[in-house]
Amino acid sequence: MTRPLLGITILEIDGPHTPLCIRLATSLAAKIAADLGARVLKLEPPGGDMVRTTPPLLPADGRSALFQFLNTSKRSITLPTDRRAALDALLAGRIDAALYEEGDVVAAALLAERNVARVEIAGWPESMPQPHPPLSGFTVLALGGLLDMVGEAHREPLRLGGHQGSYPAGLAAFTALMAQLAAKNVPPARVSLVEALLWVNWKAAAGAHADGKAPTRDGTRSEFQVVPCADGHIALVYGVTQFDAVAALIADPRLNDPRFATRPERRRLITEIYDVLKPWCATRTRAEIYKAAQARGIPFGAIVTPFELISDPQMVDRGFIVDMDGLKMPRLPVLWNGTGFAPSPLIEEAGR
Repeated sequence: MTRPLLGITILEIDGPHTPLCIRLATSLAAKIAADLGARVLKLEPPGGDMVRTTPPLLPADGRSALFQFLNTSKRSITLPTDRRAALDALLAGRIDAALYEEGDVVAAALLAERNVARVEIAGWPESMPQPHPPLSGFTVLALGGLLDMVGEAHREPLRLGGHQGSYPAGLAAFTALMAQLAAKNVPPARVSLVEALLWVNWKAAAGAHADGKAPTRDGTRSEFQVVPCADGHIALVYGVTQFDAVAALIADPRLNDPRFATRPERRRLITEIYDVLKPWCATRTRAEIYKAAQARGIPFGAIVTPFELISDPQMVDRGFIVDMDGLKMPRLPVLWNGTGFAPSPLIEEAGR
């Protein structure tokens, strides 16, 4: 099958001092393009991409699982110390687009000379006052508001798992790159990690607009919580108009108390509601709760592990988890004429 980006060549450029959080965003954007058929040249600094040694590491050979995931279907080239000459030589051939860190003046100048479609990936919004705090995945999460969404208000903020400060920017950068290729002869696009995360965390802005303050960490006073069940945990999430359906599912007369008739009162009395919900969940499995909730149109969600996802019937039926060079790897969650796009291993430059 012909992949939709076949024939497009893209440079993924990271400098020797590019922060990890920006490297991850750049790599994700380029990975999507590569799995869709683009010829992606991953240009690594001398010594290699720092993600090569970033945990988690595979027990068999010590390779970074994160690096393997982010760099499927690409070709790796290590640039010499003289980056300008090496980039100049590469740009003598056909290059359709490039992804690079804002502030990389060498890459920006050479790409501009050849009018290459390009996306700059930055940490901060252009409007953010100077000086900036040190850029990291943690500071991006803090400024994007996500550190104030999870956990108890009296505790220190909890860092979210994974790289949720970088991946939304990677998705936005891929979208911007496709727009650049489609439009032609337009100024370079700019994506910042903080702005991408603010878009993901839109409820904070919407809450501030509606209530005069952004939602914050409520912990055990949250309206929607993750609670223990017989074989793990379940997320009790439902629409604001679905409380009656939840009460019918639990079938405990205490939930029919007139005090719970309005959402403001339910939020005020949330501890009493969970005093009913938690014991009901504790005696049932995730599958039992999920099935019963689905029958009533309630979106309760089971908390599953990566190992469980590999054998999940829906994932198996859709062929979402594929084998790549002995690794279980998720493919892009899209179909093209009914077919998915399995990733392939990174091709290393000879002598690496």
